[in-house]
Amino acid sequence: MSFRRYEILLPIRYNDGGLVEPEKFLLTSEELVSRFGALTTQPQAVQGIWLHEDQRFEESNIRIFVDVEDVAENAAFFVAWKETLKQRFRQIDIWIVSYEIRIT
Repeated sequence: MSFRRYEILLPIRYNDGGLVEPEKFLLTSEELVSRFGALTTQPQAVQGIWLHEDQRFEESNIRIFVDVEDVAENAAFFVAWKETLKQRFRQIDIWIVSYEIRIT
């Protein structure tokens, strides 16, 4: 069986600088645990800087990792769920990456 790790960066602040409410992180985590049975969170902030339409954004993000079976249904979930996260966290984009992993 093949597995993929999905790594999601969630902002601590909205693009306007306001703090994201803790309930949004809890809801996001509960959605993943409900669907996949587990997740790992790295609550230490990771810093990012990016440009969008000549505007500079400096962010602090938390990381969430989810290891799932590498099947089309799971890939489709993350593509669709990204749009939910963009709205929930009021972001231009949410960074979700995936890569193959081996669980031994």
